[in-house]
Amino acid sequence: MAEDSGFLNRLRSRGQEYLTQVSAELSQNPRFMQAVAGAMRGKEKLEQAVGRVLRQMNVPTRSELKRAVARIDALEKELLALKRSRSKAAPDRARARRPKSRAKAAG
Repeated sequence: MAEDSGFLNRLRSRGQEYLTQVSAELSQNPRFMQAVAGAMRGKEKLEQAVGRVLRQMNVPTRSELKRAVARIDALEKELLALKRSRSKAAPDRARARRPKSRAKAAG
């Protein structure tokens, strides 16, 4: 069993070395880098087109949903803070609303 794990570790190490070498060589290749840049531009254009289509269909985009969720979170925090401040002030308001004793009212 230990022999198997040693073999797998050596195999994994050689695979990582090979991938590192291949990626270094590819990053030095101008054609490959141009292809990657072109793919990135294509991805951006596709995302823009999808966003336009979603807006035309009245469907929110991912970024719009993220903004909405962030706003909802902020409003929930504000509401919680208001509830806390109100619950702290409630005993003071209850004392202020209590009717005065009859003895003081008659006097």
